[in-house]
Amino acid sequence: MDALWLVPEFVVQPASDVHPEALLLSSHVASVRMRSGVAATAWQRAGHRNRLLVPENSAATGQPDLESARICVVGKFLAEANSDAWRGVIAGVKAAGGHVVADVCDYPFAKKSKTVVDFYEQVLPLCDAVTVNSVRMAEMMAPHVPRPPQVIEDAILDAPCPPRFAPDATLKLLWFGHQSNLRYLEPVIDALTAYSARQRCRLVVVTAPGFGVEQAARQINARHAPRFEVRFKPWSAEATRVALAHCDLVLIPGDPHDPLKAGVSSNRLAEALQAGRLPVASPLASYRSFSDAAWLGDDLIAGIDWALANRDAALARIRRGQSRVADTLSADVVGRQWCDLFVQMAGNDGS
Repeated sequence: MDALWLVPEFVVQPASDVHPEALLLSSHVASVRMRSGVAATAWQRAGHRNRLLVPENSAATGQPDLESARICVVGKFLAEANSDAWRGVIAGVKAAGGHVVADVCDYPFAKKSKTVVDFYEQVLPLCDAVTVNSVRMAEMMAPHVPRPPQVIEDAILDAPCPPRFAPDATLKLLWFGHQSNLRYLEPVIDALTAYSARQRCRLVVVTAPGFGVEQAARQINARHAPRFEVRFKPWSAEATRVALAHCDLVLIPGDPHDPLKAGVSSNRLAEALQAGRLPVASPLASYRSFSDAAWLGDDLIAGIDWALANRDAALARIRRGQSRVADTLSADVVGRQWCDLFVQMAGNDGS
């Protein structure tokens, strides 16, 4: 049974002859790796075929046979995409008797782009299913879709590492993620500057270059080193793994009331736990199921103090978190959820 994946052009550049599953799993975008990549890999292992399509540039992937696409997964639609081309493919799949699922992991109706809002307003009523990355996102999307969204969380791809929390005189902190989350880090840096008067610390920031982090790090270091230092590392999957391996705690600030971020998945928190590190995080809705496996609260400095005063308890939380990741967020568990959905949508008709 063929599955057709509608993707932004960056996913397939350079396309070469790499298999669709490998392209998705190697994407620099977390949602593509942890959602589409995991789903497509599980579908392929179940004996089915995946095809990628950039709707506005079919030359990048080849024009698929819409008649054979029993399942069409609508990935993240970006403001610069051609909405007519995307809608045309969706209409073609529906006309051929295929089934369409829209995967939503960023709340589209809080975006400033009219193109994005209009696209989802027009496409969601046509979908046979809508998948989301968290329970909170399902609540946010429910008024916009004809049937309840199905929650399939982001899968965690790395194997667990031994839990560790053994800081030395300099507390090593890590923040990693998409540059859109940097605005939540700024007040934490101010708090860390004050905190460093009683605890020497170093913060590593792993994100895309070009958003002022390097300049800010130089300014902070000039004023506050060695009590407080900030080091910037350009994002890559390997850079993130290395940074996780060398940190004591992972800071994940956010705003539960920001509609752009309130429905995010637990992937950054779960990645930290899987790396054997304790997350100190804001109480986002998707993090609450990990409340006994991380430190959650509005004042992250209080979380740092708690960890330093409760080292054995911090290690116990990491172990609980890794067990929960294995039970609920492994690629095998999440991949089966995607396959079950696809089979259910297609009526298990043997296509």
